[in-house]
Amino acid sequence: MFVLAATVACSPSEPPAQGARSAERDPAAEPCLLSAQTYIHAPYDSVWHSLTSPEGFAAWHSAPGIKFGSAVGDSVTWGAEDGPLYVGVLRSYDPGEGFAHTFSFTFVRPAEETLVRWDVVPQGEVVYVRVRHDCAGASLTEGVITEVGWAKSLARLKSLLETGTAMPWPEDGGRP
Repeated sequence: MFVLAATVACSPSEPPAQGARSAERDPAAEPCLLSAQTYIHAPYDSVWHSLTSPEGFAAWHSAPGIKFGSAVGDSVTWGAEDGPLYVGVLRSYDPGEGFAHTFSFTFVRPAEETLVRWDVVPQGEVVYVRVRHDCAGASLTEGVITEVGWAKSLARLKSLLETGTAMPWPEDGGRP
């Protein structure tokens, strides 16, 4: 069984309209939280390593991990050594619960710093993983990630850890 969910929450009081895409609303008018979650049938340490180490991250994500610290204030970097794609700083790091880091594309000017929070919680034989990307005030970042970006990434992580192979990226140009 493959369980994966993705949502876009735009302002706490108003959920997005059925089938609404981020481009169909004014991102400056409402905060936006891109979110995806799943359960992974794998050892907790394997899930944690895949999320918090450069080599683990590179096996399933679109950008290889370059640096990922393990203490609040450490830097996190993805892309290539000679040209990082996005950078951030660890804001929390709690094995057994999750971690959070800032996120900023290096090619977006002016820079848009956002916050990505990961819940990574053991639940018996499975691990609950939820990513929440707060794109409030960062319309360019939101436009690049889209509401399905994190869902596709988590689907690759899930398939890698459960089958040994990350699923191929869908050939849909990033849209459902």
